[in-house]
Amino acid sequence: MSASRPEPSEQSQTEPRVRPPRVTRADVKNFRLLRDVSIAFDKDVTVCVGRNNTGKTSLAEVLSRFLRPGDVRLRVEDFSAEAYPEFSQAYKAFTTGDEEAARKLLPEISLTVFITYDKETTEYGSLGSLIVDLDPDCTEAVATVRYALKLGEMKEFFRDGPDDLVEGWGDSLLLSLIGPRIPHLFERSAIAVDPADPTNFRNVSMSEVARAIKVDFVRAQRGLDDETERPKEPIGRVFESLFIGASKADENSPLRNFADDAETALREIFSNLDGKIQEMYDRMAPTVSGFGYPGLGGRDFSTRTTLDAKRLLSNFTSIRYPGSAGIELPESYSGLGSRNLLLILLTLFSYYRDYAAQRNQSCIHLVFIEEPEAHLHPQMQEVFIHQLGVFKKEFPATDQGLDSWNAQFLVTTHSAHIANRVGFPAVRYFRLDTHSEPNGATSSQILNLADAPGMSKDFLHKYLTLTRADLFFADKAILIEGTSERLFIPAAIARLDQNSGEGRGSLASQYVTVMEVGGAYSHLFYPFLDFLGLPTLVITDLDAVKPDSAKKLKSCCVTEGITTSNEGIKKWFNNDKITLAELAKSAAEEMPVTERRGLAYQVPEIPGGACGRTFEDAFILANPEIFELKDFGSKSVAEQEQQARELAKLQKKSNFALRIAVAEEDWKIPRYIRRGLEWLLRQTPMPAEASMTETNAEPGETPEGQVAVE
Repeated sequence: MSASRPEPSEQSQTEPRVRPPRVTRADVKNFRLLRDVSIAFDKDVTVCVGRNNTGKTSLAEVLSRFLRPGDVRLRVEDFSAEAYPEFSQAYKAFTTGDEEAARKLLPEISLTVFITYDKETTEYGSLGSLIVDLDPDCTEAVATVRYALKLGEMKEFFRDGPDDLVEGWGDSLLLSLIGPRIPHLFERSAIAVDPADPTNFRNVSMSEVARAIKVDFVRAQRGLDDETERPKEPIGRVFESLFIGASKADENSPLRNFADDAETALREIFSNLDGKIQEMYDRMAPTVSGFGYPGLGGRDFSTRTTLDAKRLLSNFTSIRYPGSAGIELPESYSGLGSRNLLLILLTLFSYYRDYAAQRNQSCIHLVFIEEPEAHLHPQMQEVFIHQLGVFKKEFPATDQGLDSWNAQFLVTTHSAHIANRVGFPAVRYFRLDTHSEPNGATSSQILNLADAPGMSKDFLHKYLTLTRADLFFADKAILIEGTSERLFIPAAIARLDQNSGEGRGSLASQYVTVMEVGGAYSHLFYPFLDFLGLPTLVITDLDAVKPDSAKKLKSCCVTEGITTSNEGIKKWFNNDKITLAELAKSAAEEMPVTERRGLAYQVPEIPGGACGRTFEDAFILANPEIFELKDFGSKSVAEQEQQARELAKLQKKSNFALRIAVAEEDWKIPRYIRRGLEWLLRQTPMPAEASMTETNAEPGETPEGQVAVE
């Protein structure tokens, strides 16, 4: 008797499980803002974050367009702005008769995808067409898709070109000439490349690429708030796609059986309906014949009712919600958040079903989800992003484990809750960089936070998760000590903008995030901020201290102090023994600045004047008239500091700041804060207006100016 086949659990204990292939990296060149970028993919969920118009949608677009079969026609606007001069360089080479050099100089858009697979794999399936190496130890496949000028079309492309490319005029003239020709004379092609030898490659069809990597897209605009499309509700359309996926499944599979059963049930309904309608027509026939319409010739008519199961699901299937007294509420009566979540889940499930129903199943399924946070409250956003990895197991389980789902999700988001939930290794930060070219070109960099040097990643991840900080989406950042500054800084920004008359160029017109980090932890953010390249003002306290009789450091007025107890200041200067005199000298004329970070700690309001050690006494020293301090101007510097410090001790921090921000009107911003805010205002965030090549970018889409306080 032959041995019985082991159960899956038993088999998994005796046989090593072969890891499914996955995309590890994608390189993009010359597509919109993505001049030359590389993005690493997480095995489950990769989250793309960054300010508006930094290339997140461009990445999803190029992957979707270049990995799907079908005709692709791109325009000159789809090329990176930095590539425009290369058209002129190629044209100059062409006019000299060197077409080979011209083709090398002519820009092209390319996408290179790197796929890793298990060394123990014996059946490569649809991935086999992308493997060209013969090395048994190689476990990587590489495919490059290019959008380039067709062979033999160089003369047609540059036909009637200008005789001379005059600087500042010839380039734009050439682009206006060749731009309309790009969709017709450029084409997409694909090759499989040997990872160890780029010169060893093989031409492959786009169908072969698509069989290896299936791509689907859940777009941000899901039509949930459109009440005019009735009865074609969004969820009904998803049911249609689910039915279509089931009808494409293999013979005798559960999915195919389900589709066939549905078709049989509908045929029975149609047959009964046909009889009823024919009976109704027979009763009406004498009336119809009475019209004596020419050409009828006395012929009898019969009726046939034809209903398409797919259209039936799309047009007449919707979700109903239980209400009161047995009344069911329609889909549109549910909240947008619930409908959005349900629609995304059903769409993902339909993508899984379509993937599982393919006879030649793709090795990898890339699913892009654009801004899933729409209409979802913060807790639901976190749950959703966590559950994405679970769906890979749960969806196949609904089909009794019929098929596995080798999915990788790429999520673009503006939600700090989603970004902070997944952790640093899965986050890719899109940063827009400006360049000094005459045409003012901009391009994006994609930063992998896991590669950031010198960071305490565990601390930062925990902090960002707890505080919901939105550093990933801000124009600029302000790091502050505590509650007083958190309440005061927005009021100070409003006061500074009002007094400066900057209008549109004010801090209030930019997205500035204010984060409460404390003086003891601010230095842990320095490497992170430098890595992001985010203009940041660190506002902290001088925290003057002096040794007591036991040689222990205790707090004191600045005139009595020797050094500072503030870790953020000491780490900034990389000097644990830095003196107050050295700090005063460093900030005497200008605020200390490193990279794109500025450090603001207390300084005298006038040279040689009294200096505060905390925000409260610094504010009192800047506004002695508000607190009605007796004989304040006649006192010595030391006495002024002592009087301000004693008064500050009597204040409750939150009440003190609230009084300033709400009740008081005529007050001055302490010099160290005012100087820091003025410096931050002069820092130029990467201009979002320069990147309107995103497909969904429209003028005015940049976030309205605001100060976000965490």
